[in-house]
Amino acid sequence: MLEHLPAFLRARLAGRDTVQRAMGNSFWLLADQLLRMAAGMLVGVWMARYLGPEHFGWLSYALAVVGMVSAFTSLGLNAVVVRELARSPEDAPAWLGSAFFIRSAGAAVGFLACVAVAFLGAAPAEATRSLVVIVATGMVFQTLDVVDWLYQARGTARVSAWVRSVACGLANGVKVALILAEAPVTALAAAGVAELAFTAVGWWWTVQRQGASLRTWRCERARVKALLHESWPLGLAGLAIYVQAYADQLMIGTWVGASELGQYAAAMRVVSVFAFVPMVVQTVAAPEITRAKRDDETLYQRRLHSLYRLMFALFVGMALPLIVLGPPAAQWLYGASYSGAAVLIPWMALRLFFTNFGVARSVFLTNEGLFRFGLVTAVAGAVVNLSLNVFLVPRWGVRGAIVASLVSFAVTTFALEIFEPKARRNLRLMARAIFLPWRRFTG
Repeated sequence: MLEHLPAFLRARLAGRDTVQRAMGNSFWLLADQLLRMAAGMLVGVWMARYLGPEHFGWLSYALAVVGMVSAFTSLGLNAVVVRELARSPEDAPAWLGSAFFIRSAGAAVGFLACVAVAFLGAAPAEATRSLVVIVATGMVFQTLDVVDWLYQARGTARVSAWVRSVACGLANGVKVALILAEAPVTALAAAGVAELAFTAVGWWWTVQRQGASLRTWRCERARVKALLHESWPLGLAGLAIYVQAYADQLMIGTWVGASELGQYAAAMRVVSVFAFVPMVVQTVAAPEITRAKRDDETLYQRRLHSLYRLMFALFVGMALPLIVLGPPAAQWLYGASYSGAAVLIPWMALRLFFTNFGVARSVFLTNEGLFRFGLVTAVAGAVVNLSLNVFLVPRWGVRGAIVASLVSFAVTTFALEIFEPKARRNLRLMARAIFLPWRRFTG
């Protein structure tokens, strides 16, 4: 990519391997996410219009249930495994095999849990039971995502971008065909699972193509114990964060109705178009920050601060267009039946502030090993979220859910940092990035 840049940029980047590597990974991840975002948005809007608010609400309810279970059973292994692969690439077969074993066991438990929730829980409609079971089968295919973690640690985002983009294109082609054939909502739910299956096939193919094999992976009891010991707080924290993000959809679907949930989910889809950006930045920055932590504490602090500054700038750049242009865009995209979604978008745009800083903060928690502290803050935020939802949703409907999420994310990301010495230092870095974004970190 460097050779295609202007001469003055090539001169400035010459010899700066870290910056070049980050730019290359950013390009591929951004290209992948933009392609998937465009395809997902176009087909997703078409699907929402085809299904209508009620059926779209049922599908959103099923996705929220499965996502909540999956957030826990995945055990937050991603960050820990990527860190270990970056630290000791020679031990990759052992780390990958151990992580694959844990993910497989978690997928089996998660699927059974989703079936139990579908048939023993209080589903808002009979149609959601089959949808939950169909969507839950996707957890089986996600076990091979451990291959993606290897590419993240190596900084070879191009492979991951190709795999996910091709899977997205195939799955969205299937969805278009189903919409044209006027298929039921269950078929569209299965098409979503097909994307995960295509991705799993892609991971297997890339490993085989590079002359390796999944057979070289080995599960070692000591590494399984080490991963579980470090990652179980991340798993609970992931569940708590997912509760903050999606429990409101379960409560809206149960207490307010599928139609209102469809409006809420449609507005969320517009906002989530921008939510991929901090994930791309975090994926690229995490290995570089981990290496800085290993080599130079001052450089580590500087890179963390730079990450927070970038996240704040991204929030401003994303939220303003959403607040101004989001409502008319939603009205035009979804049509008159989703008029309620347009009103919600400006308020939902504020969630991006906490999303950006929450994603960046996870890099700090991983490198400092503050997994239990992260668990405490996430659980506290989830408790606040659930409590406020129980009180506000019956009174204010979907607006109450938005208020509950904003308050709870503020508690998780910022308010509780004062109780942990290392986190207080991190809070100062975040505060400097927000209130003095023009100043660089000097130590």
